[in-house]
Amino acid sequence: MKHNRTENVQFLPPVKRYMNAVERRLQLPLKLKVRVMNDFATSFIARREQGETDAEIMAALGTPAQAAKCLNEQMKEYTFRKSPWRFAFLALALLSLLWLAGFALFTHSFPPVNAGVGIIGGADGPTSIILTSSPAGIWPAITAAFLAAVGLVGFFRLRRCRRR
Repeated sequence: MKHNRTENVQFLPPVKRYMNAVERRLQLPLKLKVRVMNDFATSFIARREQGETDAEIMAALGTPAQAAKCLNEQMKEYTFRKSPWRFAFLALALLSLLWLAGFALFTHSFPPVNAGVGIIGGADGPTSIILTSSPAGIWPAITAAFLAAVGLVGFFRLRRCRRR
């Protein structure tokens, strides 16, 4: 029998669920998030050793959203913000892909290639068939594919950047 995610979460101890909820709400770089959560867990354990129960500690810290908000405020110079360049790269990728799709749809060939066939021959001699193609016809497709790739890489690389 398969268990879904919500059933599996209920098997975790309340402290672990609380810590996971706080960690999900932190808006910090991964390495810093790990360090902050280690410090947070250490302070939780220290309070437990001083005689407080888990329920008392969690009540004093507040909800996971409140605890994460407090930690984010303390580390606000490291919090993330969305980059405005992200959407410029997404627009570049989408326009390039639309151009490629439109070109392929309206010219009925993909990639676009300029080609020609020539026949040279005579009645008494050998006949030659010459096939020619121009690589210049494929450069717009290569350029659009490159721009689409750059746009997608830029979009996913600039998901978030540090505030200064």
